[in-house]
Amino acid sequence: MSKVDLKGKTVVITGASGGIGAAAAVAFGRRGSKLVLSGRNLDLLNQAAETTLAFGAEAYVVPGDVTRPEEMRALMDRAWGLTGRLNVAVLGAGFGVLGEAANIPLELWHQQFEVNFFGVLNGFYAALPYFKKQGYGQFIIINSLSGRIAMPLNSAYCASKFALWGFADSARLELKEHNIDLICIYPNFVKTKFQAKILSPDYNVPPDLAWKMGGDAPEKIAEKIARACEKRKEEVLCTVSGNLGARLLPMSHLLSKSFQKISLVITKKLLKAREK
Repeated sequence: MSKVDLKGKTVVITGASGGIGAAAAVAFGRRGSKLVLSGRNLDLLNQAAETTLAFGAEAYVVPGDVTRPEEMRALMDRAWGLTGRLNVAVLGAGFGVLGEAANIPLELWHQQFEVNFFGVLNGFYAALPYFKKQGYGQFIIINSLSGRIAMPLNSAYCASKFALWGFADSARLELKEHNIDLICIYPNFVKTKFQAKILSPDYNVPPDLAWKMGGDAPEKIAEKIARACEKRKEEVLCTVSGNLGARLLPMSHLLSKSFQKISLVITKKLLKAREK
């Protein structure tokens, strides 16, 4: 399988206003890609674009909400209109819901899936016609190790991410027939503002949780994303422990249950229960 040269390629990034998305803009920009950055916060998008312009990247800002199919279609239309091509769609917007399954309101479940799962599908279906039209393309889905390993107190988040895993593994071979790659990235904890934005009916989540858990810098994950594009990898499990866990835990019911019990104890120690 030939290596992909990202220079001059058009890369659309959702969730580009911060975290992994903003770091991915830098990683692709350094490789000479043309960037189309999308998210809901225009000021932060402009900051991300300015960061890439500092080393000569070509960057455009197109605000959009991943939960609105029409805005994702407008995003891909705009990317094509600005650059005349559409090569890579990095679909990474998302947020977390944490708490005991019995206490999570149904509306939070809907919101979790609207962003994490259907938000990705909205971008997928918006970019797909262009990929088919030109005869190639690459989807990058930023998933999570919680989409491969069931974690206690994360039922809603895990469900949304497991759904992405199932979708990707099912659709990947179908897309290959059209010379379209579907690449999944599975980070563990990442040092971003993600934890500070987690919604929970049960617990107060420390905003520095990723730091306490020895998380990766977003720039490290961004490099893995760009390299996965270049090498056309099907998936990247971002940590050694996560790689082993995702592959070994499903093979042993006893090992999996032991892991979940230990994880529950550790997680509750790191969180502070809300007063009822």
